[in-house]
This record gives sequence, structure tokens and C-alpha cells, in this order.
Amino acid sequence: MNSLCTTLEPFDCAVFTIMGNAFLYSASTLSYLPLTDCARDILIDCMYLKTGYCSNFVVEKYRKNEIELTLKKIGEFRSAGIIAPYHKFESTNIQFGDFYLKLIPTLRCNLKCSYCFCTSKTTESDMSVETAKTAIDFFIMKFAAPGGRIIVDFTGAGEPLLRLDFILKVNEYVLLIKQKKHINIFSQFASNGMLLTPEVSSILKKNMILYGVSLDGDREESCRARKGLNYDLVIKNIVDMENKQYFGLAATYSGNNYNLINIFETLYKLGPEAIGMKPVRLLPDENGAITMDNIDVLKQSYNKFCLWLIEHIVHDDERLVSVLLSGEDYFVRFLKIVIRHSRLFYRCSSGLSSIAVDSSGNILICPAFVNSTSQILGNIYDGINFEAKKRFQSYYADKISYCEKCWARYACGGECFSVGYSNNKELVKPVKAMCELKKYLIQLSVYFWLTLQYDYPESYRKYKAKCM
Repeated sequence: MNSLCTTLEPFDCAVFTIMGNAFLYSASTLSYLPLTDCARDILIDCMYLKTGYCSNFVVEKYRKNEIELTLKKIGEFRSAGIIAPYHKFESTNIQFGDFYLKLIPTLRCNLKCSYCFCTSKTTESDMSVETAKTAIDFFIMKFAAPGGRIIVDFTGAGEPLLRLDFILKVNEYVLLIKQKKHINIFSQFASNGMLLTPEVSSILKKNMILYGVSLDGDREESCRARKGLNYDLVIKNIVDMENKQYFGLAATYSGNNYNLINIFETLYKLGPEAIGMKPVRLLPDENGAITMDNIDVLKQSYNKFCLWLIEHIVHDDERLVSVLLSGEDYFVRFLKIVIRHSRLFYRCSSGLSSIAVDSSGNILICPAFVNSTSQILGNIYDGINFEAKKRFQSYYADKISYCEKCWARYACGGECFSVGYSNNKELVKPVKAMCELKKYLIQLSVYFWLTLQYDYPESYRKYKAKCM
């Protein structure tokens, strides 16, 4: 069930076999093609690419005319630049379209999740309304580009609904700015759902605040990771909402909780407009971490999920697919990157078009660094350190030593800063298991799109358009 992937040194592409099918992926052209067994073996053998002659292995395994036709096709690949030497590209997409200001209202929480990155839970870290307003003013005037959409995110590092009054007061300021300055700005956050009563949901809707709930699937899996969770209460709060327009659910899967179909179907029954599933962020020795010891199990789960998704697409289950495509799902992220054929130079927008601000007004890369003084970029009163911002602009695929020679770099962008730093004390150093998972999901995305394109062309055209 797992893939076999070979980088065609010194060329900027890879050949891989996944679920019995062989493919060529080119980093130079961002193109991907299905391969015959003969083409796969000739390319993997690499002797022909280096010398112009096929190895005895290939000559003895395939008929002469099949080899000749395949070599002609490989020649066309080389002429088109699909099989080409490594080439570095200059970054062209420093900005990401949307600008995120991630406020940290509180570090306190009514749960104790096993994978929470925040260790301090005191009221001393609660943000004041004035600090939030100052942060918004700074963000608009000194950080976000004119005309860009601005999202003020209260998710932070604790449970936002412990500070409902704070959220409502800051949102009043957001709406005032929207009205007076005609800026496309709005508020949002994710909650654990414990305090999201129908009354609270109604207030949030009335004030045009978007919100979602984090839930890891069924009762057993959700309660295993989220200590103190009242699962029945959260489900009741979701079911009793007046409406679920713009409401989403987010799940964290792990080395313990990896049945992706079960997670999705459990959440889908609750009627959200969007669902996203993302991998857990844990150190390798922590319970539930994604490691090289359990990576094959996750790959197999993704294989099943991919085939399950194709089946629903073919049977035109439009609502189910729409819910998945609308969420911030980890696999969907790669599906969209692969079908768009556009180079992804950066892993995420941190330090580029998004920042986090803590209760002291410190500017951080993202909320995951709330307890780390080493990753402060500046503050909302004095501004961002120019050298720090310049450093983040240099963290793109072709300038990261760990990534610059990888065939998957333009569909990956590098390691999550938080994961790299917590595991290696280095922002851009990849974690082996996560690197393996991302490369596999890129391969699986190629399988997904080419399966649709060749076997179900009408579905391919329809969902390609939805992902562009």
C-alpha cells in the first residue's frame, strides 16, 4: 500500500509508485504524469538518462519496440523540461492574500489537552481590550497591505470563550473600523465547544463573528486527548445552534487517533459547513506523536480516505465534498497545491502576512510561540524588528538547506516553524516523520487527480474548477 519514491539525480523530479500506479513528478515544471512500467523502470534505473543506453535489466525485461517507444516519450519529457536539472526560482509570493492578526486573549482553558502547546494558565496573561485595539491599529497601519482582507483571530492559546466579553468589545472596534474605513475586516476564533451554548452562538452570529469547534471525532477519541471534555455537552451545543451557516469543525489526528474516515463521518453528521483534519504537534517521545514507527499506518489510512473521497466524488455527493474542500484540511491543502501547478515558496504566512500578539503587546511568529521569548519579532508600540522580518522572508524552499534539493519543495514549502523549533530548536529543520507524511500526501494528490482525470473526466473538470 505504501509508495516507492526515487529522486532522479541530478534531475529535479521524482518517480514514485503508489497503490500500484507509477507517476513522474517534476519540480521544475510542477507537472505530473502517469508512467508505464517500462518508463518507470528506465527512469529509476537512470542509466539511460546518464549514458543514453538502457541497462541489461530493462533490455531483458521489455520488448524492443516497447523500449523504443518509451525512450521516444522520455525524450519528449526532456525536451519539454519536465525532466530537467535542478534550478532555483526566486520567491514571487511573499504575501498570501489574507492578513491574519492572531490575538491571544488568554492562556487559561477549561480543558487539559494532551497536545496543547501552552503550559502557563494564569489570568496574568489575559489581554486587555486596549492592548487588542492597539494591536489592530498597528496591524492595519504598519503591517497589512492596503486592500487586503484582514482577519482578527481570537483562537490564541487558551479557550477564547472564557473571555467572551473581551471578544465582543474588541469585535465592536473591528466593526467600527470596517464601517468607518471601509476595510474588509472580520473576527473569528476556534473553541472547544464547552461554553458554546445556543445563547452564546446566537450572540456571536448577531455580532458577525465566525467561529468553529475543535473535536477529534467520536467520544472515545475526543475524550482521550482532551482531559475534562464533556462530549455530550459539546454535541448538544452544536446540535442546538440556531443555524450552522459559516460554522466549521476541526479535528486533530495523531498516532493514536488516525481513522480519518471515521473522524470525518462523525463530524459530518453534526452538519457543519466545513471540516478540516490536521496532524498533531507532539515531540517524538510523547504519547500519540506521529513518528517513523507509525507513519505507515497513517499512510494506509490516507490511502483509504483518498479512495473513499474519490467514490463520493464519482457518486456526486456534492455536499460532503464541499464540506471537506471548505475546511482547512491537511490533505485538501496538498490537493489544491498540486492541481494549481503554482510554486509554494513558503510553508505558511507566519512573519509574512500573519503575526500573533500576546497580552504584553509582543509580536510573535504565531501563538505556538507564546511561551518562547526567543521568537519575539518586536512589539505593537515600537514596531517589528526589520532584520527579524527580513529573516522570515528568506525562509523559503530554495533557501532552506534542508529543502533546496528536495523534489517536493514547491508543494511543501518546508517545515512548520513550531514543529521544527520544538523538535530541533531550529525553525526550519524538518522532522523526519512529518517530512515523510507531506511527501506522501503530495504523491497521493497526484494519484487522486490523475485517477479522476483518466477514469472520471467529468468529475475531474468539475472539482478541478472548485479547487482553483
